[in-house]
Amino acid sequence: MEGRPAVSFCATNLNTGDRLPASLDSIREIGQATAQPFEIVVADGPSQDGARTFLEQQVRSDRRFRLVPHSFRNRGQGRRLAFEASRGTTIIPFDTSLAYAPRYGELVRRYLSLATEAMLFSEICALRRSTIESVGGWRDLVGGEDIDLYARVIARFGLVAYPTARRESQSERLSSYERQMRYVRGSRLARLRRIYQVQRDQIIGAHYQVRDLMDFNRRKPAARRAAYRMFFTVAALGARFSPRKPFALGRNNYLILREETFRSMLEGRHSALGWAEPGPKLLLSQDEVDYLERNSALWQAERARIPELYEVK
Repeated sequence: MEGRPAVSFCATNLNTGDRLPASLDSIREIGQATAQPFEIVVADGPSQDGARTFLEQQVRSDRRFRLVPHSFRNRGQGRRLAFEASRGTTIIPFDTSLAYAPRYGELVRRYLSLATEAMLFSEICALRRSTIESVGGWRDLVGGEDIDLYARVIARFGLVAYPTARRESQSERLSSYERQMRYVRGSRLARLRRIYQVQRDQIIGAHYQVRDLMDFNRRKPAARRAAYRMFFTVAALGARFSPRKPFALGRNNYLILREETFRSMLEGRHSALGWAEPGPKLLLSQDEVDYLERNSALWQAERARIPELYEVK
């Protein structure tokens, strides 16, 4: 690839060898649809399931592909390293365990034509490099790294939302537990430590309080809720003593992301994209719906219109 790419697809990877080929194929298809020079940058560290060998083969076979090998097991650090190694003026973070529907190539192409520093929020997101740099980029969080960044971007630049609420939009998702276990090799203690680290950093990244986490789990049986409360309290204590602190932006970062997504849809910001798809619609779990009904001022103010904008998983 000659010259500087306009678009950089950036990902962090660890032990996704079974899903990686389909993911990269889908990203190449989306990249071609943008009609812009693009590159794919993957930070891998360190895969032990054949993914690293596959990524090295990609470097040799595709000049648009760049590999950033490292030795960390930290999602935020991997995203930061991929971003720092990229060269595009627009950054598209992606997940190497997901295969994305080809139609998102047209959505990204239309976003590229907009003169805006607001981020695109959909099943695949896009942000200007200058926007990311202005808010400090990804932090080295084990979990919650994306919402930590996106809330800062939204608070300063806003977003244009076009979620499609289609279950077939991406390949079948891994559970959060399965996703994190790809980062762990070893004993049950190592797995428990990883779960704790993820929850601690999700509290930092989303600026959650224990009451928020419990509010998401109101439908759980009483015994499980009691166990969750103990675990969330321990993780919150760990977050309090962590050198990385939450960004205090008035509300927790989950509410910032969800409310701004709904606000964008209510205001019709997506019309600037001119995308020939049905109107945007967000896919939420019932726990999220319950949480937003109780905690979102925008939801309560727009209760009559909000139901048109989401579906329940």
